[in-house]
Amino acid sequence: MIVKKVPNSKTKHKTGSIRDLADYIREPHNQNPDEKVLYANGRGFLCDGHAAQREEMVALAAESVRSKNPVNHYIMSWREGEQPSPEQVEEAVSIFMDELGVKDHQAIYGLHADTDNLHLHLAINRVHPETLKVVKINNGFDIEAAHKAIARIENAQGWQREQNGRYQVLENGELGREHIDKDKPRQPAQPKRDMENRTGEKSAERIAIEDGAPIIKKAQTWEQLHRELAAKGMRYEKTGSGATLFVGDVGVKASSADRDASLSKLQKRLGAYQPPPQRQQVAQREPEPIKPDVPGWKDYITGRKAHYAAKNAAKLALDKQQEQERKQLAEQQKARRDELMRGNWNGKGEVLNAMRSVIAAEQAAEKAALKEKHKKQREQWRQQFRPYPDLEQWQRMQKSPELAEQWRHRASEPQRIEGASGEPPTPRDIRAYQPEIVGQQVHYSRKEEAGEGGGVSFVDKGKSIDIHDWRNRDSTLAALQLSAQKWGSFTVTGNDEYKAMCAKLAAEHGFKITNPELQERIQQERQRIQQERAQAMKSEQLKQFELYAEAVGAERYRVTSIKMQADGRKQTFILDKKDGITRGFTLQEIEQRTPEMLRLQRRGENLYYTPLSDKKHHILIDDMNREKLERLIRDGYRPAVVLESSPGNYQAIITVPKLGTAHDKDVGNRLSDALNREYGDPKLSGAIHPHRAPGYENRKPKHQREDGSYPEVRLLKVERRECVKALALSSQIDAEYQRQAALKAQQPERSKAKPALELAAASGSAIDAYQRHYRDVIKRQRGGEVDLSRVDSMIAVRMRVTGHDQAAIEGAIRQCAPATRQKDEGRDWNDYAQRTARYAYSAAGDRQAAELGKYRQQWEKLEGREPVRQQEQAKAQKIERDNSPGMSR
Repeated sequence: MIVKKVPNSKTKHKTGSIRDLADYIREPHNQNPDEKVLYANGRGFLCDGHAAQREEMVALAAESVRSKNPVNHYIMSWREGEQPSPEQVEEAVSIFMDELGVKDHQAIYGLHADTDNLHLHLAINRVHPETLKVVKINNGFDIEAAHKAIARIENAQGWQREQNGRYQVLENGELGREHIDKDKPRQPAQPKRDMENRTGEKSAERIAIEDGAPIIKKAQTWEQLHRELAAKGMRYEKTGSGATLFVGDVGVKASSADRDASLSKLQKRLGAYQPPPQRQQVAQREPEPIKPDVPGWKDYITGRKAHYAAKNAAKLALDKQQEQERKQLAEQQKARRDELMRGNWNGKGEVLNAMRSVIAAEQAAEKAALKEKHKKQREQWRQQFRPYPDLEQWQRMQKSPELAEQWRHRASEPQRIEGASGEPPTPRDIRAYQPEIVGQQVHYSRKEEAGEGGGVSFVDKGKSIDIHDWRNRDSTLAALQLSAQKWGSFTVTGNDEYKAMCAKLAAEHGFKITNPELQERIQQERQRIQQERAQAMKSEQLKQFELYAEAVGAERYRVTSIKMQADGRKQTFILDKKDGITRGFTLQEIEQRTPEMLRLQRRGENLYYTPLSDKKHHILIDDMNREKLERLIRDGYRPAVVLESSPGNYQAIITVPKLGTAHDKDVGNRLSDALNREYGDPKLSGAIHPHRAPGYENRKPKHQREDGSYPEVRLLKVERRECVKALALSSQIDAEYQRQAALKAQQPERSKAKPALELAAASGSAIDAYQRHYRDVIKRQRGGEVDLSRVDSMIAVRMRVTGHDQAAIEGAIRQCAPATRQKDEGRDWNDYAQRTARYAYSAAGDRQAAELGKYRQQWEKLEGREPVRQQEQAKAQKIERDNSPGMSR
């Protein structure tokens, strides 16, 4: 999911702005006939009905005299193929408003369907209905709170996270923020990126970042800076107390290009500002595409520029004409007044006043008529020069829908590695990836996702390797390892973000990348890594971690940083989280990250480790005093690690092997709950839980000493062992789950989602196929809330792969999907079935079907079509034998 805040109009009065927004949310078809409302509602009102609630919102907003417009407009958007029910919309609004701290406020919201992505428009009145005070959401950082709300909605309803989601809900229910990569290439502001997405043209801000910033960084004098910028079609000028970097005639704030490009920093480095020579020639820049080789882009951008040039010229001509007509009318009216008022009017005051009144009325009517004429002319100008279509719309208008789809989904295009030789691809052993031969290619997928319909991570094509999951660092690393095995040295091609990641990985792992433009960056990364490793070797914290890790024996370790605010709030960051995924660090990666962790401690943050293993539980027993710790050991439990997290307060980590049953997760949670209720913190839940990192400070405010220092988390005991008594307890818990499962199997199955067995069966039909896929998909869900609209999307794509047409899929979903819901969701099931089936045959469905084609035989067998196929083949062979001349009798 994504969330955006729509800025309020700067020209409309708040009354008109609120009315227009409320009308648009509930009745968008009045503005756009293609925009459809699937569900709309309001909350926090005394009245019912749209008009009454709209006026009630206007009236309450009017109480805030000092606020120009206290109503905020947010948009939440779901991924293509995800379709929230009205009940889920209500829950999402509740979570969103609660996270923003406005749960008691007025809100009007509507779910719209004018694009492939369903999106919810939400208008929230910040005026409190009782205190009449305007609430400042999250101290003005409402977008930050909105991102937190999105993470909670995704977690509660099971929606797929965005690759670059800012927050994620951890196992303990807290929010963790993705670690900010300071080396990630700088990006233009969001409005500029939105315009780039619409037009395909690089913004002036992007050009300033990519071309201007490097020139400014390398410049040794003002003369060199101005000369090299002019050669690139740019100029640097002092404006007010700051500076502006002009790209052509478009100005960009200098610090937006780079922090070191600000006037104050340049003056410290180059001396007092010196303007460029007056006769210096500045090169002309042509429009540049953000993605090279987009078919038709030059024609599009030429037409767009010509359209707006003609529009501006027509507006200037119209303004000039209207100004002349106003001036001409004013002169004519003045001449007429002078003519009528000429002469001696002494003693004729009443007649004079009457004459003046008549003239004023006549001339006011003439002005009104001219004003109305000008208004119609401006409306004609607006109709003549409608907004130029964006690139995707333009390509569709040119009858090139395939190019439009390519542009729409360009971000999902694979990045590439190219080698010198074209040896045939052969399966190789690459870490956690499973190779599979598909035609003349070898597809690599994650082993844990093999057989579950997971996507392909990268594809070996012989002379090149395409990386589909390139945003995932592990996938890119595995592809680079494969390239090193095949070719030794190689070239990487793709976008800047991908190349930057490859440069980092090359520095860390010694890959030989031949790109000339990346050599300097790779060398800089190597120097940085060497410096940090040298510093880490001196770190006492790293030595303590090695002792701790040897005792715990986990496969990976998640590192979490928590900053305590003065008001008691906590800000959480996960250091390894990339693209919404956290897998933890290896021992070597912890060594590399130790300098960064030390910097976080110096900034006043608390550091935590979370041990992660596939075959072991690492149970934390938290918040023990000395007496409870001694009793734990007396009772026969043997911790691998004991920490003193603060003076007189202890934590213990017990290692227990997993039993390898279907109940491992529940067993771990129950085991953690039982041990903490008996010895530790009864509020602690979950088998996976962070604990304080040994060697780092416990910077809780209550532990601060008189001298301002904080106590260090001490490593009291380390012993590599597994706890036999805890293993026995986990076996008892597992046996209880096994008994419950056996009893449940004897009773009619009752799950949150109705089993497909309750649906009418039609063997061999699309309905029967839906039922079989439904059972299979539900069986593969790993606990938690199951979003059935996503399940339906998955089934639709599966059925497309096995050969069902769009109409058959639509009919099966229309008939079967309502029966899988426990409650009536209030949907338009015809529309729902159409959208879901259409998704399976959209561009996104094309890509997914291509990736999942390797499971076709498996899914045909699931549908019960394999025996039929075998019978048909046998029958065909028999007919062929009977008709063969050699077999005739």
